[in-house]
Amino acid sequence: MPRILVAECIQEVSSFNPFPGRLTDIDCGVGHTWLDSKRGVNDEVDGAIEFFERADGVTIVPGMGAKCITSSGVIAAEDWDALSQQWLNAVSDAGDVDGVYFALHGAMAADNELDPEGFLLQEARKILGEEIPIVTSLDLHGILTDRMIQHNDAVVLYHTYPHVDHKSTAQRACSILLRRMAGEINPVMARVKIPALVRGDELITESGSFGECIKLAKQIEESDEGLAAGMLIGNPFT
Repeated sequence: MPRILVAECIQEVSSFNPFPGRLTDIDCGVGHTWLDSKRGVNDEVDGAIEFFERADGVTIVPGMGAKCITSSGVIAAEDWDALSQQWLNAVSDAGDVDGVYFALHGAMAADNELDPEGFLLQEARKILGEEIPIVTSLDLHGILTDRMIQHNDAVVLYHTYPHVDHKSTAQRACSILLRRMAGEINPVMARVKIPALVRGDELITESGSFGECIKLAKQIEESDEGLAAGMLIGNPFT
């Protein structure tokens, strides 16, 4: 019976915000109490729960959840140190697992770490080992770093703004994870940097120019050309 670790760390920062992000701004939980609190909330972890409970024989191993629903300033160093240590301790406490789904954001930053998500993935990989598949979902406002690519088997991105596809994004990621664990696929990733900033009405995926790019990404996913595709835009104001 495969054991799959599920954990979350979601926070978006703005370096123009003069007030530092604090651990007290972030809703944190751990274990089955945290996992049960995510049922029915229409986010990534809720989507992962639904997906894995429909799969035959999967046991969800809950790690730590850390989520802030509002943007903050750059996270203070001492708060990031405390948060990251707690989060990685929960990864270690999960014991032996066969696969990992991480719900991350991609636009965190701390005074002492410009790539928090990359750091978490790097350190989680050290704990879990090189052979355990890791698939991560990211907000389309995130920034895909070298460390994120190096320490993931696959990355899956939101396709909507305003964001309404939290659950389906997680389930796309979880499907890739199960296929990777079964040996059906061996994903590789490619990142192409383009000179584009998108904001305002043009970002709305139902009507703006960004939506035309997302249509192409969906076509790739629906064809045999790729397992996952998307466009990360960061944020012009962060």
